[in-house]
Amino acid sequence: MKNWQHDWQGAVIVMMLAAGLCYLQSFALPFSFLFETDYLAQPYDQKGLLKGGLYLISYLLAIFAVLSVIFLRRSWLAVLAIIFIALIYAADSFVQLLGSSDNGLTVEMLSIAINEAGRADMMLAYRHLLIYAALIFLGLCLLFWLIRRQLSYLSFSGRWIITGLLFAALLAGGLVFKIPSITSHSYPAPVKLPVMLTEYVKKYAHTRPRVLDAAIRPQQPRAYQTIVWIVDESISGDYLSLNGYSKPTTPYLESVQDAAYLKNFGVVNAVSNCSNTSNLFLRIGLTTDLEADFDQARQTLPTIFQYAKRAGYEVHLLDAQVSSGELQNHLTAHDLKQIDQHITFSRQHLPAQRDQLIADYLRDQLASDDNTPRFIVAVKWGAHWPYPLAFPAEKTVFKPSATESFTSMTQENREILLNAYANVLRHSVDDFTHSWQPQQLTDEQIVFYTSDHGQSLFEHDDTLTHCHYAADPQQLPQGEFRVPLLVFTPQAKQKFSSNQHHLYSQQQLFSTTLRLFGYPESVYRKHGPTLFEGNPELVAESFVLDSGLKIRLTPAMLRGNGQQP
Repeated sequence: MKNWQHDWQGAVIVMMLAAGLCYLQSFALPFSFLFETDYLAQPYDQKGLLKGGLYLISYLLAIFAVLSVIFLRRSWLAVLAIIFIALIYAADSFVQLLGSSDNGLTVEMLSIAINEAGRADMMLAYRHLLIYAALIFLGLCLLFWLIRRQLSYLSFSGRWIITGLLFAALLAGGLVFKIPSITSHSYPAPVKLPVMLTEYVKKYAHTRPRVLDAAIRPQQPRAYQTIVWIVDESISGDYLSLNGYSKPTTPYLESVQDAAYLKNFGVVNAVSNCSNTSNLFLRIGLTTDLEADFDQARQTLPTIFQYAKRAGYEVHLLDAQVSSGELQNHLTAHDLKQIDQHITFSRQHLPAQRDQLIADYLRDQLASDDNTPRFIVAVKWGAHWPYPLAFPAEKTVFKPSATESFTSMTQENREILLNAYANVLRHSVDDFTHSWQPQQLTDEQIVFYTSDHGQSLFEHDDTLTHCHYAADPQQLPQGEFRVPLLVFTPQAKQKFSSNQHHLYSQQQLFSTTLRLFGYPESVYRKHGPTLFEGNPELVAESFVLDSGLKIRLTPAMLRGNGQQP
């Protein structure tokens, strides 16, 4: 009976301590691993339940592997292990208390910390938070030691405990690197640290700061106080009824298409046909007009954020596709130094909800009257595959529509998938635009709307909707290069009066924005023509992934076949 009571009491104490460590994972979202599991288990693809299950198992293994160090047989080794683990949890808690990340330590934070190691003395400005972190460290050390004393009959070989910790870290790392939707910062601090260090070495250690020549300065007053880029996801310009598609995917935009504040450039070519390359090239102005070595330009061109900061703008980057602490589309810690507000959204918010959060943020910023110059880039969730999860079920307008992510991209499912895509467009493009109220823009505000790439829906009977590659680019599906381009600002039609004999492109967004920042023609013209004059060459070019190859697109190719029902 006594042994049974010991076992029962020990189990209760260990479970309570495990719950406490789970709580420390995130003060803002206690027991966040449950929300993470629910998020991963949603049917985002055919392996949703498997992802959620694997994550939950690996997380619980990680928690108990961390707890096991308390019961190391050798006391001196146990003391060192307890101090080390408490120290990591204290550092993780400090990051949360600082407000930098609700998830504590992240790859983003680690990258920033390594790059800013020479300015560690600045942490003294947060002495009160350091004191709280120190108290957490001391409290954990004391708690762990008391539990070790209380459960002194539990004793394990260091060999087995170290093996368990290594297994937990390797399992977590394997899942993080194999399944992109599983993030390293969603694991307990002592386990995620080695995983994040590995991520840093693989992804960010080699990156270097991009340099904007000190001689490059704005020479004209800024044209607008607030400039916004909305970069949507997977929106094909030829599938918007505003551009002639047969289904009414954009009834609101059609209702205001004659308004003076909306300029529609129609269907234009994307800078590239994949999210990570397109967003990067948009950000650094790597256009097909730029006369530079492609690989060198990709690594060294300054970002639009650097130009914005030098022009006196406060820089905001919103990303609805990632959670706190995540970086994507080749964004680095060096880039973050130029960004005043990097806004991401908790895993509590499902895909169909995230674009509305973007719209709410934009509406608040546009309504601000503090006279602060702002440059805002908003990366939306948009029509991210699978389509049924990118719009609320109650907004199903076009039927029959695919309702689950298990629906494969086959000719048999053509109708329901095209209807699902049309429903996404109605929700994520039309309703989204209506919700941030473009009609209320002032003369000091301008908003550009485009997408990273289009969709090659059922072209070549291919299940892949974008990111294709071919040695002969002209053999590629063209739908993934067709994107919309809209401008919202008072008198937009007058200010951007397009020439029917010129071609307009998404790539002209960068040079146009530099001109609006106030930079001279010698600076912005290097990236090609602006949207004010367009390109007299009636053949557009886009990059194929990051290969440096270019595909040539005529106006007829850009019109596409999305107009077909």
